Amino acid sequence: MVAFSKFAYANVPAQYAFAGIAASQTAASIVAAVAGKKIRVLALAFVCGATATNATFNSDSGAISMLFANAANGGAILPFNPVGWFETDTGEALTLTTGTGSTTGVQVVYVTYG
Repeated sequence: MVAFSKFAYANVPAQYAFAGIAASQTAASIVAAVAGKKIRVLALAFVCGATATNATFNSDSGAISMLFANAANGGAILPFNPVGWFETDTGEALTLTTGTGSTTGVQVVYVTYG
């Protein structure tokens, strides 16, 4: 367990999730909503298949990341960030929207707090 005493999620254990999200999906689930909690992404990696595919991370109420325009077999790694890269609204799921192209594999390290 990693503790972050200066942050709202101090002493909250990190959790892990992964998913394979098909092309042309709107708000495909990565982490289910937790009542009364936010989901803060601390690190992530994702890569699309053999066709260029856009990807945007979302909370149920809309986009919470920039649009990642991935080349064929491309993706991104956002390394551990103690303040997090982005977070959902309270009580909302973490999802991914993909463009036409290929399946996108995604792994996240996150905390829930609230």
